[in-house]
This record gives sequence, structure tokens and C-alpha cells, in this order.
Amino acid sequence: MRSILSIRKSLEKKNKKGVLGMEDVKSTMLFLLVLAVVAIALFLALTNLQTAGLFTAGSQSANDTDNVINNITSGATNFFKNVPTVFTILGAVVIITAVILILVAVSRINNAAQGGFQ
Repeated sequence: MRSILSIRKSLEKKNKKGVLGMEDVKSTMLFLLVLAVVAIALFLALTNLQTAGLFTAGSQSANDTDNVINNITSGATNFFKNVPTVFTILGAVVIITAVILILVAVSRINNAAQGGFQ
């Protein structure tokens, strides 16, 4: 009885059909979410620093703070505008890979049906 349970557990661990890329998708989405939260937190912290009155208006420090806030805001905005493009390219790569794998499988089946070995 114990050996049947251990075999069953080992088979359950190895059987990943149907969920091949779901863990990767989850981790990517979680990474993007964490990145967005960090960008928002950094933006809020710098905005509070800017409006705290620590720097005199028109000073080099005030200008540097404004420039950093503008750079972070535009960088985060541009990055998240480009994320759909990256996912579209990855989707095209996955489709091309699937087509190639299907062609390879069909050619092997064809060779096996004709009596060849490969």
C-alpha cells in the first residue's frame, strides 16, 4: 500500500500537461505588479520630498528633485506602455515554435509510416 502511494505522488509531480506555462505567466504578472507598486511608491516618496519644503524654490536641489521625478514618471510610463508589445512578440514566438514542433512531429510520423527510422 505504501509503495502505491509513493508511486502515485511521484507521478502527480511529473504530470504537468496542460499547465506548462502557467507558472511562468503567474511569476511574470507578479513581477510586473511588484514593479508597478515599487514605481508608484518611489514616485509618491519623491513627490512628498518635493512638496515638503526642504528645498528653496529654484535652487539646484529643487531642480534636481523635479528632474528625478520627471525621469521616474516617464520611465515607468514608457515601460508599461511597451509591455503589451513584448507580450505580443513572445506570443508570436510561441506560435512559431508550436508550428515547428507540429511539423517535426508530422514528418517523424510520416517517416515511421514509410518504414524509416529517425
